[in-house]
Amino acid sequence: MAIDIEQFLKSVKVFADLTDEELKELVTNSELVTYYDGDIIKRSGEISRFLMVIYEGKVDIISYKEGIKKRIATIETGDIVGEMSICTGEPNFVDVVSVGKCKVVKIKREVCTGLLLKNPKTMAKIAQTITKRLVYREMDEALAKYRRESFGKVEDPYDLDFSSAVDPIKILVVNCRITSVRYTLFDTSKKEPIIGGIVDKINSDTGKYYKFQTNEGVYERPHTVKTLRDAIRLTIVTMIDPELGVIKDIKEIRAVGHRVVHGGDKFYSSSVINPEVLVSIREASPMAPMHNPYNIEGIELLMSLLPDATHVAVCDTAFHKTMPQHAYQYALSSNLNKQSHIRRYGFHGTNHSYVALMAAMLLKKPVDKLKIISCHLGHGASMCAIDHGRSIDISMGMTPLEGLVMGSRCGDVDPGILIYLASIGYTATEISRILNEESGIKGLSGISGYMKDVYEEAEKGNTDAENAIKIFCYKIKKYIGSYIAVLGGFDVLIFTGGIGVNSPGIRTRVCQGLEHFGIAINDELNKHTIPTGNNAVDITNLNSKIRIIVVPPNETRMIARETLSAMGRFRSKEEIEEYRKKPIPVNISAHHVHVNKEAFEVLFGKGKTLNPRSPLSQPGQYASEETVNLIGPKGRIDKVRILGPFRKECQVEISRTEEFKLGIDAPKRDSGDIDGTPGIILEGPNGQYKIEKGVIFARRHIHMSPSDALSYGLRDRDVVTIRIVSDRSLTFDDVLIRVHPDFLLDMHVDTDEANAALIVNPPALGYLEGIQSRQYT
Repeated sequence: MAIDIEQFLKSVKVFADLTDEELKELVTNSELVTYYDGDIIKRSGEISRFLMVIYEGKVDIISYKEGIKKRIATIETGDIVGEMSICTGEPNFVDVVSVGKCKVVKIKREVCTGLLLKNPKTMAKIAQTITKRLVYREMDEALAKYRRESFGKVEDPYDLDFSSAVDPIKILVVNCRITSVRYTLFDTSKKEPIIGGIVDKINSDTGKYYKFQTNEGVYERPHTVKTLRDAIRLTIVTMIDPELGVIKDIKEIRAVGHRVVHGGDKFYSSSVINPEVLVSIREASPMAPMHNPYNIEGIELLMSLLPDATHVAVCDTAFHKTMPQHAYQYALSSNLNKQSHIRRYGFHGTNHSYVALMAAMLLKKPVDKLKIISCHLGHGASMCAIDHGRSIDISMGMTPLEGLVMGSRCGDVDPGILIYLASIGYTATEISRILNEESGIKGLSGISGYMKDVYEEAEKGNTDAENAIKIFCYKIKKYIGSYIAVLGGFDVLIFTGGIGVNSPGIRTRVCQGLEHFGIAINDELNKHTIPTGNNAVDITNLNSKIRIIVVPPNETRMIARETLSAMGRFRSKEEIEEYRKKPIPVNISAHHVHVNKEAFEVLFGKGKTLNPRSPLSQPGQYASEETVNLIGPKGRIDKVRILGPFRKECQVEISRTEEFKLGIDAPKRDSGDIDGTPGIILEGPNGQYKIEKGVIFARRHIHMSPSDALSYGLRDRDVVTIRIVSDRSLTFDDVLIRVHPDFLLDMHVDTDEANAALIVNPPALGYLEGIQSRQYT
């Protein structure tokens, strides 16, 4: 139904300042929808991707806080609904219900964001509405609690079913290797791929086959392809085949997600491919010579075949970019550590990230509230420690050789063995072949690198096969124990990969003897659990404190999801240039303490209260006159200032250098996220107060008001890259955006980071370089 522009203007006062051109763009990307009495226009748990305007009639806003249905507002003609989707992108926590017949204009969220950047007056009006609603929902404590707990109602919180694609698109996922091309084509309007296949043994003279599957069936046939270029052309020809194909023209493919094995230390997340991205992938090629060159060749071939599509690189290493230095650095000479690429990168990141999200959805808890140990067990195997959604350790290292026993890879070995082999005449090529192709399960068993074959022989009494299985499971247990220590306890144990999903016997052996860690598997559930597709299955025993979950791997779906995500985060060079005209003040957040009233009275005396000394950059916050001493296991830091006002829980923020002085290992956390963190003794003039948790190394962050966020096209909890201009300009990754009505624009770095950037006289100036990740797509 066409929208009358004049009526639209009259009913939507908030858009009155738009130019005729801007209004036309808005109308072109809008849809007028009619609803009838009782129709649910927006359901609690849905991720809102539209700004909606009541064109005619009215709607009720219904909440279910404390289990009671309650109308909290009525929105009438000319009012807007869904503005929070622009600010936070978070799921709805209320129902929007039609009262009688009404008409609603639905405007795509991204179109609104773009128009707001062009029109400051309209932006100010939207920001004012957002601010009012943020304040209202924070004042109502029951509503705020209900909002925090509403995650479990969200059907697709992490966009694994591509809900963010308001306009359905087709995404091709490609994995180009030395001997094969795997591909999957997704239509985002459908939950399952519409075609997928493999062209295998490209450079072989025998056994060459091409296999693909559509909704109509599975097809397999020989092929004569000898190059990667011809293999890719064969996949394209198949997709557009008049009889078996699923599209009429390759131009229907709007995006291509390319699996890249090694991204080096450049990528935190998926990236839209440009010349700079290709250079970075090439620079990492020496560390993955059997993978990256073929990944690059596939990228260049498909970019030439599909020049109008968006091409995205999804690196296996990117998820592990959040590992702290003490986890990724080897204990080698200073020169090697500083002058080369020798460090731990980790692999299987795409699947470790995917299964963590799947487990969070099964448990109905946000992934950033969980501590997870993920076991990817297959021909290649790795384990990952995931703390609140961030990889903090991975068993694989600079190459996939490190870590667990694998199909034909050795995993952890004494480096002295390699020196010994070299001393008795083995060449580097021979040693590489032994470690990569002749070791692991294959070498131990003398049978095969495939667990299924070895397990069958062990059942027949083959002692070498039995020993191979014991060593395989022993190393997994060893890593579980170490990761429990690294995480400081955990919530979820995940089994994934071909062995992790298909071998109940391996899962049983791994979990046996771990009961004192709270890990208890349900034998009956485990015995009959071999999940398929996109299903995560809980096999936890009733008395287990730790949830045990089996999740089939699905890197292709995750790559498609990451491709969509990168497209949503992408900013053109022109947009980045505009952002560079708007500097962000950068200030130093020195060590400090937050306390509650109970702790303060122990430290300073009954009836005492905080005395403001000087205001901070954020309204209502201040540095107090009072200071405390921090007493750690190793040392102390005196006269650390308390910031006011009082908080519900105590929190201590220190720098990395101060960790050593105190003898404390503080995790990198967002302010307020203190579960599972170490404690410390606070000392005041009236006595000491021990906090059991609360010491953190605060993540870099930027405070923004809703108006600030809109002006940069950002949302609450986006993670961005910021370039700081100072005497030693630096670019900081992993900077969290925090949006609140009371915030003033300000980026906080700690003293170590300020020293690294030579920030002498703050504030320095920072500039937005790009968006790394987004909580809700």
